[in-house]
Amino acid sequence: MKLTLTKSHGCGNDFVLLHAKDVRDVPLEPLIRAVCDRRTGVGADGFILAEKDPLTMRFYNADGSAAPMCGNGIRCFARFCLEEGLTDSDSFPVQTGAGEKQVDIVSRAPFLARIAMGKPDYRPEMVGAAPGANLWDYTLDAGGARVTLCSFFLSTVHTVWFVDDAADDSLLPLAEKIHSHPMFAAKTNVNLVEVIDDATIRMRTWERGVGPTLACGTGACSAVLAAYKKGLCGPDVTVRLPRGELYISVAPDESVTMTGPAQRILKGEYEYEG
Repeated sequence: MKLTLTKSHGCGNDFVLLHAKDVRDVPLEPLIRAVCDRRTGVGADGFILAEKDPLTMRFYNADGSAAPMCGNGIRCFARFCLEEGLTDSDSFPVQTGAGEKQVDIVSRAPFLARIAMGKPDYRPEMVGAAPGANLWDYTLDAGGARVTLCSFFLSTVHTVWFVDDAADDSLLPLAEKIHSHPMFAAKTNVNLVEVIDDATIRMRTWERGVGPTLACGTGACSAVLAAYKKGLCGPDVTVRLPRGELYISVAPDESVTMTGPAQRILKGEYEYEG
């Protein structure tokens, strides 16, 4: 079968987007694995289905697993909705697995969107940990190494790890061990965060269902929130990623806003044999 799809990216975090109605009768997990494969498919970190009335974003990781939300993905979704005629407004709500998110288009050319990402949820059960577990500045034994972490839910499950050099590749194997540690029932996203100054951090992420990615929007929000709560930065921060920047603001009530780009790479037909 032939499927019309769009591929977009936000700061290098790439996604395939389709209308949900076009794959209503198609088993999703094998389709997602096939289309996201970087050798035999289109290649992507994530897979997004769009529904109208109300505007709904359904997000899946490259391995076919569902996730509540994706920060870079929702900006790509917002651009997709405008380009596909699902909305003509510069301000609209989007339903996600993590609740309703408000989208405001800052600029159409170049495309820039601001997303109200909501507030963190610090309950252990929200990250799949045992009730009563301490998940703020706690020490975890991962692969024989002792690391200090902060874990919470902010549109999805995140763990923030403050490091001296976020670009240090030697830390990635340990990030993988943290992400799959038994204390996280459904694994966790791990953000390696380097604080540069009061208004700037550098970050890399090991994402659930994907592995290392070039950017993570919800991770950037989580990184800034954790750094702000620990007194390591101010409330308005630029997050430097390997392929771009995001701008994160934390309000006094801990609600977080993310602003960043989204770029369409292609629109075309994908031939899927199932």
